[in-house]
Amino acid sequence: MSGHPRTHVRPGQPQHTDTPGHDDGQASGQCPAWCAAVDHLNDPGHQGPSILLTAPGDETGFYDDGEPYPLLWAALVRESGQPTRIYLDALGDASGGGSHLDVAGVDAVLADLRLYTARLQQMRNRLAEILKEQP
Repeated sequence: MSGHPRTHVRPGQPQHTDTPGHDDGQASGQCPAWCAAVDHLNDPGHQGPSILLTAPGDETGFYDDGEPYPLLWAALVRESGQPTRIYLDALGDASGGGSHLDVAGVDAVLADLRLYTARLQQMRNRLAEILKEQP
């Protein structure tokens, strides 16, 4: 959906069908089964339920008063006339832009995330060792 609103749609919410001006590339005018968009009046695209990775706030309170903040947002989307993709947005990115990814693109991101997670685990383990050594 254009602009990709950062709303959380709960699975099981009603699907919207037969919306006037609805252009989803299907002759029936119905949303695909995965669409959880609330309103198609201003945007004929489709969006599935989103997922959000939120980081805990800075324990010192120096940044954002220690409040948790969103890091990554993703959802299945289909823009009018475009193929279905996963839209991935790094919310801390000042550019405000995300990426529409096909399966290969998502596979590449997942590989990077696995490597990142492994390195973060190593860093966490090292921190635990350092903290044990401190009085």
